[in-house]
Amino acid sequence: MPVPLPRFLAFLIFGLLAGCAKQADLPDITVSATSPSEFTRFRADLGTRFTPEQLKDFDTATQELQLDAMNRDIATAAGREEDMVKVANGKTVHAVVLLGWQARKARFSREVDEITKMLDHDEQQVAWTAALGTPESVTRRIGSEKEVLAKLQQNLAETDRHLAELSPP
Repeated sequence: MPVPLPRFLAFLIFGLLAGCAKQADLPDITVSATSPSEFTRFRADLGTRFTPEQLKDFDTATQELQLDAMNRDIATAAGREEDMVKVANGKTVHAVVLLGWQARKARFSREVDEITKMLDHDEQQVAWTAALGTPESVTRRIGSEKEVLAKLQQNLAETDRHLAELSPP
């Protein structure tokens, strides 16, 4: 006679299997949209077939692709949306998710580099002004930069972990 699983273990296994099914359902669907309006229809159709939770990574990815377009000096929101559609069209939903999350990683990496440069500059100011007394504004700015840097590094680490989960073994 089989031994029943403890209730919490059964829920855990069910949750893991459901998560696997969610990821398995999305990759085979190809994005078919050559304009922002077609993409809106495509996304609406996905919304009828999948839960918001299942599409969360896809939505994040499309936002990140638009932010990446901004980084490439595409100035208007409409231009960034068109660029995202060009990137996504013809790729699977899973491929778009990977591209978007890779763009997110690149964004956080750039931001970490930028804030690190600012922090290094301000710490040099502390060294230069130490004898006369460092202005309080510099000290406060350093504290803020350290907080922002810690948050960016945390976001980057979480993004790396998530990318590892999304990528096939």
